[in-house]
Amino acid sequence: MSSPSNVKAVRVFIVDDHPMLREGTQSSLERAAGIIVVGTAGDGHSAIEQICKIQPNVLVLDMRLPDMSGVDVAHYVREHFPAIGIVILTGFDDVHYARALAQIDIQGYLRKTSSSDEIVAAVRRVAAGGKVFDPEIVRALEDSTGVAESLTAREIEVLQLVALGSRNTDIAHELGLSIKTVEFHMSNLLSKLGARSRSDAVRIGYQKGLLRDDR
Repeated sequence: MSSPSNVKAVRVFIVDDHPMLREGTQSSLERAAGIIVVGTAGDGHSAIEQICKIQPNVLVLDMRLPDMSGVDVAHYVREHFPAIGIVILTGFDDVHYARALAQIDIQGYLRKTSSSDEIVAAVRRVAAGGKVFDPEIVRALEDSTGVAESLTAREIEVLQLVALGSRNTDIAHELGLSIKTVEFHMSNLLSKLGARSRSDAVRIGYQKGLLRDDR
């Protein structure tokens, strides 16, 4: 749809590796007044190449891409084109990604379950200099912050190895620790996370964004 001649349209670039989702987002945005989609891409490298040439006002970006993480794309865009607003639109609402993106000043973070109206509103708000974060993601970030701060770097290392299926003897060998020291860290981990078992600690770790699920 065209916009009034005295108002500049918001120029949007979409990055999503799923053609149907990419086309659906494009269709929703193109139906909205004052918004035009100036390009799309299905992978990170192609997106960066086109963004460098087009320099849109707003980037709508998926987290899961075939060649690189959406975080890497966002970081590149933020470093080289700080004026471009970035809206993350993903079905993978992992707190780890939300926290990493918040650190590089992402303006929007929505799930793919968001309605067309919500996506359009988010693009307009970000284009105007505002921020939009899904309420559930905000709550997850707030819930995870205290836990993340209470764990030591060594305890997080142990938790990461437990998540990979390592036994205490494996962890001791990997980190150069004694079995008793590993058992001490495991005891602290279970207590701080409120976990009843190793598997429960891993479950909570993923839930709280302390672990990344790259499977």
